[in-house]
Amino acid sequence: MLIKVKNYEYNWSLLPRARGVIVILMEIKALREVITSTANLKPKDITLPKLEECLQSIQSCPFPTEEPITDILWKVAVQYCAVLTEFAVQGLVEKQNPTAESDEVINLHDQAQYLTTIDLVRQFTLHLYLPRELRGVSKCEAQLMVKLEEQERMRRLTYCTAQFRRMFETKLLALHPRLADTVIDFLAASYSLAKTTLMQSNSLPAFPREHMFRSLLVIKGSPGLPLELAKALHNDLLHLTGEPSGFPVLCRILLSGDQTNESAPSWRKGEVIAKIVSSKGHTKKFYRQVLSDCFEFYHWAVQQDTQEAITYATICIECLKRFMQLPAPYRELHARIDEYFFRSFRELAAPQELVAGCVVQERLGLLSNLLECNMAFTGSTVSSLPSSLLVPYLPICLKLLTMLPPACEEHTYLHNLIVFCLSNRTKQELTTILNSLLLNCTADVGKYQLHPRVIYKCSENDTNYSLQIGPATSDQESDTENLLPVLVDVLKASNRNLLLYDVFLTLLSELLTGTWTGSSHEPEPLLDGVERDTLLCNRFHQKYTLIQSLMDLISHQHFHSQLYDNPKEVLTILTASLTKAIDTTECSVQDSDILEVVLSIFQEFLQRIRNRYDVADILKLLLRYRNSASCSDALKVQIDLLCHGPSTSEHDDLSESPCLNALSLCSDQQPYCKVYGTTLLLKLLKERDPETIAQRHKILILALVNLRDEESYAFLNSVRLLVALCDVLEAEVVDELVKEYLNESNEIDYRLKIGEATVKTVETLGPFAVRYRDTLLNCFLTGTHNAVDEFRTSSLSNVGSVCRILSYQVHHFFYELFTGVKSIVETDNYIPAKRAAILVLSQLLEGIDGLMDFQEYLLLIYRFLKHVIATDKDDVTKLQAAVALDHLKAKTKDFLQINPDELERRMFGRVI
Repeated sequence: MLIKVKNYEYNWSLLPRARGVIVILMEIKALREVITSTANLKPKDITLPKLEECLQSIQSCPFPTEEPITDILWKVAVQYCAVLTEFAVQGLVEKQNPTAESDEVINLHDQAQYLTTIDLVRQFTLHLYLPRELRGVSKCEAQLMVKLEEQERMRRLTYCTAQFRRMFETKLLALHPRLADTVIDFLAASYSLAKTTLMQSNSLPAFPREHMFRSLLVIKGSPGLPLELAKALHNDLLHLTGEPSGFPVLCRILLSGDQTNESAPSWRKGEVIAKIVSSKGHTKKFYRQVLSDCFEFYHWAVQQDTQEAITYATICIECLKRFMQLPAPYRELHARIDEYFFRSFRELAAPQELVAGCVVQERLGLLSNLLECNMAFTGSTVSSLPSSLLVPYLPICLKLLTMLPPACEEHTYLHNLIVFCLSNRTKQELTTILNSLLLNCTADVGKYQLHPRVIYKCSENDTNYSLQIGPATSDQESDTENLLPVLVDVLKASNRNLLLYDVFLTLLSELLTGTWTGSSHEPEPLLDGVERDTLLCNRFHQKYTLIQSLMDLISHQHFHSQLYDNPKEVLTILTASLTKAIDTTECSVQDSDILEVVLSIFQEFLQRIRNRYDVADILKLLLRYRNSASCSDALKVQIDLLCHGPSTSEHDDLSESPCLNALSLCSDQQPYCKVYGTTLLLKLLKERDPETIAQRHKILILALVNLRDEESYAFLNSVRLLVALCDVLEAEVVDELVKEYLNESNEIDYRLKIGEATVKTVETLGPFAVRYRDTLLNCFLTGTHNAVDEFRTSSLSNVGSVCRILSYQVHHFFYELFTGVKSIVETDNYIPAKRAAILVLSQLLEGIDGLMDFQEYLLLIYRFLKHVIATDKDDVTKLQAAVALDHLKAKTKDFLQINPDELERRMFGRVI
């Protein structure tokens, strides 16, 4: 209770009960005088006479003591302890509501002097009576000394500790940062008296966790600390670390530099923290809480853009790496780490909801997760998490690269993750990964694959996107994409030449000794016709993908230095393959074709290093193989060119061979060079140049690559090259064009170009294209269901063009064509697509022979056209429907007007 007094003249008879209050006010005034005079002293100038002089204003006030005090220093210490505790209760802290528990408010006028006095009194009370080994834990400038027996020292230390405990019951004093040294001395005294853990018993005041950590670490670092006391401090530090938010506080304290060795680098401190929290023997509760705090702290640090935050993130990674190194009994921690980093990938592999339009991942969430994974996995091998964790998610990373725009930041993170993962794999693991990607058996390596219904959905402003559940698709469509070319593009964009070299050797070995050679290439005899054709088609596409990947790698400029500096392994593989082919009595056609492809790939390489002794052995083997019966004519020409042709220096810019010069120009980045090289290749193909014919597979790959060029004249010349290739590589050109057209990972513009090139190729084949009728119509009919309006329209146009080129010999597809047109006209909102669909039906009705063979469908077509004419809002669509109806009427009228001379033939033609 505080009474505000305006003056000192009172009528005591009117206030009989106020005398005690006035006494208290006088005592508080005296206490304030003591505190003010003491706070003005300098620590080095403190002497007993000066301290006694400061206490003069309260000499008349009695202080409770157990016995008379003869030691003046101790008497002064007891009086100061009483002054501090009494002032903390009566004059410093006020409560808003004395009758209830409310917030404490410090009198700011007395706060600074009071805190200074506490620090001074601490130096000749708590600090003075601490054990010798603990006196260096805090700052002390006072010159007072005392020599006592151990029992007396312990008694005085116990009294001082109890008095300071009373002061720290005031929350605002316990939380104030200026009392850091006082807190250290108090804790040192408490632990030296108890010699046991104090945190679990809650026997300490409510100090901030930062103060507790810092103080206990300072005390723990004192030299000569008794083992029992050190163990108690260690246990309490672990207890603080295992509490919620304890791990971040520990990291900040140890890296602050004020209480630790500032000369020690941050990585060394990080190793100390990781060793503390990840050592064996902690409780499960401790591990779980520390791991949760580590995840939260790491997530915060990654989002910050400061050097300090990066240091904290590095410490978290070190801790997680130590957790991963724990043995099998700690597999729960391993599972939680895997779940934290790859939760987004698992959601993409197994969405909770398969409702069309349901959002699986927003861009911000995916970007944040990739950023965390990038920092955790793409450092050095000694400062990052095990890269083996990334292997099950490689297919998802590669698939995301094909879905997301190349300019977005996510591409960089995905590139880094893929390259880092492959760089740390053994040769056997790398071989397994590459083979699984090549054979589309990603489940053998990647435990998680992107769900086939997850699609990329861009927002209106084109800056954000989401991964959503798309419409249901057939399994056949989802199996068409091969991720190996995506991986090759990632490797070419990196600077890991050694990894490029290892991948190249692995793919080359797979081509020469894998499933493409010998009897293993033949399908199983128990398959039916459809399954056999499907298997052979898939193997052809896989073989083409493998050859294309090898071509891309060997044409990569940064790969040349590694290849020419270390050709021994490549030559060893080539020598072993040639030796096997020569020693085999019956060399299959597939082996001969593969050897032809390999020589076309390595022709320039072998010519550049022809002077090596091991290359001479390969040339001898090639000449020996040329004389065998299994060597084809095309391969003989290629061997002659390689063995007897002009040699090429490693530093020559252009080869003397016209074919190689043209190929080099086609591979140039400048459009005019591509056009000139394409023109040369067209001339060589027309002249049936043997070397150019031998390089036909490489030319096909280059033509498809150049189709992506944005320059129209480069694109049109590539179309001409594809058309010219049909003379020497007809089936492969058509199959590859169809595959690229159906590949949904390709850009829409590129697929439109492929469609145009396919139509041009079919026009060149003319009536001979009927052998590819089923493949072409199925391809373009599939495109009519695409979500992109322009692509649907283009596919309908391509369907009409193919039907026209085939002279409308598409009777087996008549009903499917009609149902497709009907579906587009009735459900599509894009007017050009509806117009194209009606036009296709009109041309089909006009051009097809034997229309009356489909009498069961003609009534449906008639009603459909009448309905379009009556209900459609577009005049052009109605006009085209009317034209189609006229064609139908004309064909029906011609059929009904039978010539009597032909009646017998029509009635009995099939019998006769």
